[in-house]
Amino acid sequence: MWEKVVVLGMVSLLTLLEPIRAEEDAKLREVIARAIKAHGGSDNLTKFKAQVSKEQGKFHNLGQTIDFTSVTSLQLPDRLCSEVQFNAGGQKITVIQVINGNKGWFKFGDKTEEMNKDMLAEAREQMNAANISYLVCLNNKEYKLSPLGEVQIGDRPAIGVRVERKGYRDVNLFFDKDKGLLLKLETRSKDLMRGGQEYTSTIWYDDYKKVEGIMVPHKTKIEHDGKPYVEAKTIEVKISEKLDDSVFEKP
Repeated sequence: MWEKVVVLGMVSLLTLLEPIRAEEDAKLREVIARAIKAHGGSDNLTKFKAQVSKEQGKFHNLGQTIDFTSVTSLQLPDRLCSEVQFNAGGQKITVIQVINGNKGWFKFGDKTEEMNKDMLAEAREQMNAANISYLVCLNNKEYKLSPLGEVQIGDRPAIGVRVERKGYRDVNLFFDKDKGLLLKLETRSKDLMRGGQEYTSTIWYDDYKKVEGIMVPHKTKIEHDGKPYVEAKTIEVKISEKLDDSVFEKP
């Protein structure tokens, strides 16, 4: 008898909570809708899912700071080619990473290797975060939203939204409360060079400029567990509907 009373009580509580959850979800969907509009609108973001950008910046690791230049080709939802060049000990080094669906390669200098299972799993997470940062996929109910409240990012008030998707790590987004632009993305990652050690990866977005009707950040900063990792400035970006398949072939 007591168990029945407890069960009935829980059912009643859940019934009462449903309208609250629905209202909360509606408010979060409004935040995302406003952000999509601020970034260029659903039509533009859906149409133009490919871009090629050239960057220059600094890489911080193990107490060293290294200047680099890079070319990044992105085709959502699952294609990426990143070519990074830097000097080490007076020698010019090129590192290429290619993700093409469920395949991937890593080229260091003249040596190309296929990504192993763990690398592909991290690549999959990387592409999921990239898709989420493009926002339009969040209209799909496959992505569950929950509130993170208001925070201060620099001198700007921001609204936080957690994104959950089955089979992937959570991604936290923080939007400028006034302008609706994405200021920060945060998620957990694994350092495969250090035995799969987990860390918090944070990307900061700034200096937005309009390209083909889409707002594109021209300054990004990446931190690992709050420590500087990459600072990059976009010096050129081209947006299109689709890139040639050859861009994502084995390097």
